[in-house]
Formats: sequence, C-alpha cells, structure tokens
Amino acid sequence: MARTHRLGQVGEDLVAEYLTGLGWQILDRNYRRRGVELDIVARDPKRGIVFVEVKTRSARGAATAWESITEQKMRFLRRGAAVWLSEHERSGSVCMDAVVVKVRGSLADIEQRKGVL
Repeated sequence: MARTHRLGQVGEDLVAEYLTGLGWQILDRNYRRRGVELDIVARDPKRGIVFVEVKTRSARGAATAWESITEQKMRFLRRGAAVWLSEHERSGSVCMDAVVVKVRGSLADIEQRKGVL
C-alpha cells in the first residue's frame, strides 16, 4: 500500500471515530460505484444523511488540503451522492461536509466544515 494511501486511510478511520463520537451513525465507507467514490456516508441525528469528503495531509502539506476540495471535486461528490441515494431508500435531509485531518507524528487535528455545498 502506498504511503499516501495509508495516510488517507488513517485519516478516514480517525474521522469515522470522530463522527461516531458525535453520535453519528456511519452508513457507508469507501463507497465505489459507476466511477464515483465517497469517503464516508453518515447519519447526523440533527441534519440527516451527510456525505463526508475527507482530506488527510501530513503537517507539511496541511495548507493545501482545503485547496484540494475544488468545484470539480464537489461535482464528483454530488454525483456520488446521487448514485448512493439511488441505491438506498433514505428520506430526509442530505448535506455534504468536508473534513481535513492534519497528521503530525502520532497527533492529528480534525477540522470539519459543514454544508460545503
């Protein structure tokens, strides 16, 4: 497994734990279908279904993490959400969040931006 892939997996694991600690239910992880990918699909008891884009960076690359969530990436996320919703019978609100994980050795900072769309 490549170093960047391992780092990304660590970040997604940390975010899943973080969201679970907030009382969210993880519905799906690493969902891949029809050319789309979703990092985490969760249910926030207050907001409904949330599609979560996770970006993990080492301390050196942390500044570019938010910049990597481009309009093109958001279109890809919207398309992924539509595919996921077409396969799952879910009602209620749908939101999209972005979370950046900054890893420094054995420490990690998690920053969540809600409703990025």
